[in-house]
Amino acid sequence: MALKFYYNYKIVALLPVIAVIIDYTLTFFFADDSSMILSWEASPFVRFALMHNIMTAYLISIILFYYLCAYAVLRILDGTDYYRFGVLLIAILSITHVIGGTSWYFRNAFYSNGVFVLSLISIVIAIIVFSFSLLHERAPARE
Repeated sequence: MALKFYYNYKIVALLPVIAVIIDYTLTFFFADDSSMILSWEASPFVRFALMHNIMTAYLISIILFYYLCAYAVLRILDGTDYYRFGVLLIAILSITHVIGGTSWYFRNAFYSNGVFVLSLISIVIAIIVFSFSLLHERAPARE
């Protein structure tokens, strides 16, 4: 049953959407007020949207962006050996968002740094997989 969801890129692409909704719900629930978000939020886009009172438009845009990007990447990778890495990156991105939202509850520097490390891990995985795929594609065929 779980594999049925794993190999359905339309469903897997919903993970970051759900994570973003959870992240910003927790952010606005646990932050004392919007000035606290403006001071401590890591995302410059969220701060900009909040300052200019366009948070709803921003949330709709980021949700659509995440879904379309995840869908496109997984659709391209579907049926290849790299699909699992696409799912892994989407899972890490989603987990990072949820943990980022809960960081407003804990308000702990160590916890917040952990969120940052997860973001870095996803970037490192993306670079390694991309580099490996380039090297693999450029490798001469053996006879």
